[in-house]
Amino acid sequence: MFRPADETQQTQTPPDDYARNASASLEAAQRVPGKRRKRHHDIASKIRSVQPVPRDKHGNYEMPVQVGILVVLNLGRVVWNRDAFHNERYIWPVGYTVQREYYSMVDPHTDVIYTCWVSEGKDAPLFHVEAEDMPNASIVAPTATGAWTAVLRKVNQIRHREHSNSASGPDYFGFSHPTIAKMVQDLPDADRCRTYVMQNFVEMKDRHVRGVVKKGRGGRPSVDMLNRGQRALMAASASSPSSAHTAQPKEAGLMRRISVATLTNTISASETSPS
Repeated sequence: MFRPADETQQTQTPPDDYARNASASLEAAQRVPGKRRKRHHDIASKIRSVQPVPRDKHGNYEMPVQVGILVVLNLGRVVWNRDAFHNERYIWPVGYTVQREYYSMVDPHTDVIYTCWVSEGKDAPLFHVEAEDMPNASIVAPTATGAWTAVLRKVNQIRHREHSNSASGPDYFGFSHPTIAKMVQDLPDADRCRTYVMQNFVEMKDRHVRGVVKKGRGGRPSVDMLNRGQRALMAASASSPSSAHTAQPKEAGLMRRISVATLTNTISASETSPS
């Protein structure tokens, strides 16, 4: 099995901690007044179904992994001691990186790979979306919804569509997907996030897992998707300025290098594994 080329991930929470996490969340909810207490209770008591994701011998999730229409490259690290990096429902880890296919913002007849990642701003996370046909022209916003709304606006504009430009950032970035939410919650220090409510998850039954994998919505990504994702990242790296004078290009470059290495390792493993 390959090892993820992930410089920011650490060992995740063991599975036998889930019940304790859920119990602690329910107890914490009782201490919160009014409507917020009910909201906390609803989040903590709901059981969400997730697909199983392989782990390596150190307990880390193996990257990359296909989750729905997203390919997760990097789970990142939890910034637990700054409230802006999480809320009741979501944690936004720095370095979190995913890829997905979506309509191009410059060619109305093409679908391209988008790379989405979270970086550390001065006071809060920043959300980046970069299309493979617009390297180094990433959209950056203070919220995931803001970043993807800008993408939808350009996509609809060049196609002369009157569709709504509204987007759910947690959906497009993958934070709302139960499997990704569980993977993020399993990261070190997730249980230390002051406002985040620990959630309860249960793995799908085998027959449901087989259906997800058959549809190409789970397990190891296809070689075609891996190759396309790798090309998108390498194109962005090749067009990067040779001299970076701000922290953001350096951080973007690091995310690309980690992700390219992850994809390269997986493609090599796929090509050498017996059919």
